[in-house]
Amino acid sequence: MKKPLLHLILCTALALPYAARAQGAAETGTYDPTIEKYVQFLKQQKQTPVDYLVGLFQTYDLVVLCERSHPEVTQYDMIYELAADKRFQQQAGHIFMENGTPTLRPDVEAFLTDDALAEPQAQEKLRHIFRDFSWDGELSRTNVYNFFQKVRGLNRSLPKDLRVHLYPSDLAFDWAGATKESYRTMCQQLGRRDQVIANNVADQFNEILRSAGRHKALVIMNYRHAFPHILLRQGGRSQTVENVTGFLMTFYPGKVANVMLNNVRILPGSTDNQIAISALQDGKWDAAFAALGYPALGFDFQGSPFGADEFDYFAVPFPIGRKYQEIFTGYVFYQPLDEHRMTFAIPGLLDASFAGEMLQRCQIRGENRSAAEIAKEIEQSQTVRISGYEDKQMFPKSAYAQKIQQWLRTDK
Repeated sequence: MKKPLLHLILCTALALPYAARAQGAAETGTYDPTIEKYVQFLKQQKQTPVDYLVGLFQTYDLVVLCERSHPEVTQYDMIYELAADKRFQQQAGHIFMENGTPTLRPDVEAFLTDDALAEPQAQEKLRHIFRDFSWDGELSRTNVYNFFQKVRGLNRSLPKDLRVHLYPSDLAFDWAGATKESYRTMCQQLGRRDQVIANNVADQFNEILRSAGRHKALVIMNYRHAFPHILLRQGGRSQTVENVTGFLMTFYPGKVANVMLNNVRILPGSTDNQIAISALQDGKWDAAFAALGYPALGFDFQGSPFGADEFDYFAVPFPIGRKYQEIFTGYVFYQPLDEHRMTFAIPGLLDASFAGEMLQRCQIRGENRSAAEIAKEIEQSQTVRISGYEDKQMFPKSAYAQKIQQWLRTDK
């Protein structure tokens, strides 16, 4: 379904070639002295992202990972590495996801763990899950679809007590028998969506705590949903932005860690038609990683020069007066920005037999679309479309590469 671009990137093209990395310093060993403190700190770090995340479960029951844009692929490569790690399987084994309606949890569990389910049946069940996955009608989450496939394959190699379980946790909605009225009722929860998602996570996690076995979980939340509650002050006015992780931290005090995954910075003023992106901290962080050849690392913000920097990840047009170490427990760097890839479409998910249902769902959501438009969408969905941040159609205002490169020149 046609979605606003910023919605696809944050919340809720043709294939492009990979751009060249801005890694001059990785080849020459030179960089601006301004980033020396970051480089020297990184040289002392030894933990891979998976090692770091697994280690957090020794202290915390819930580890919230701040997802990049929903369609970004490489982050799910790392998440699968974590899911496939024996230590994660022994300690946690549960993964909550912002996306997906919890009404599908029984189907998801059957797809992931039912050994009696023959492969054709399993694929039909997965298609049912992703046709009904999102209340907003999104039907192109390639990375999550593939992740489900990989976790099913992983589980078939594991004993039952070490299998990995996935829990969709967004607003509850069932497309079977849906009406304009039921959709309107569901939409009334949007103003308190973070509270609802947190409740959905907590209700299931409390059941996990009461059960035998593993009592820890990874929680994947996009962008600000992974922040604690944030108090914004400007011009004598104040407002508290309530976020999923803030609620979870209230429910389970001292038991929730949240980890930022390296990402671009979406600038204030971005719209659905003009998304402006840059690099965090004017490019200094990414330049420091570039100077060392982009090592994949995880570390606590507390006690690091990264954590002491002013929090600039939230796209508000004024400083919020907080440090990174006050917002996030830690940081994971996995793949440089030039290698982040957004993918769209799930080949085989949609076909002509589903066109009538798609048209009906558009009407339920109040979207005026024709049968011809639906047919075109089905046709386009058979080819996965790939984009990177260098895609000028998706990101017409992009300054991240220049920001990074300014710290890597040899003529300083």
